[in-house]
Amino acid sequence: MFVRAGLPEPLPNQAIFASWNPEVLLGYGDLVWQIDLPDGRKVRLIGEYQGAEFHSGDLQQTHDDFRCTRLEDDGWIVIEIWAVDMATASARWAIIRRFAQELHVPESALTLHGTDPRFFSRHAIDAAIARDELWRARRA
Repeated sequence: MFVRAGLPEPLPNQAIFASWNPEVLLGYGDLVWQIDLPDGRKVRLIGEYQGAEFHSGDLQQTHDDFRCTRLEDDGWIVIEIWAVDMATASARWAIIRRFAQELHVPESALTLHGTDPRFFSRHAIDAAIARDELWRARRA
């Protein structure tokens, strides 16, 4: 959805290491963008899916808050994504604009129709075809 709307492609499930020690793992980001802007600044942005089933309990929320603070203290911007952010076209558009602002993507470069839900993305279909071809080649 983010790419279809006009944002750069994120890295999924990316390991995040501390800027002060590349051997210290701070966690994994669901969607991770690391972008060098033309003026030399760097954008380090993480989109975190927070499913109500796993992230609504007090203990898990405390853990999530600590992790988020640790990442932000290391210079990352963390935006949580909840089901409500995907529920309607206006909610999807709002979250896309929020990410676009942090990524310095002008709103004029975004497309609202790209945020419509799709059961399979083109990327997922291509990956499934490639896996099937590899499986068939191994059996031959």
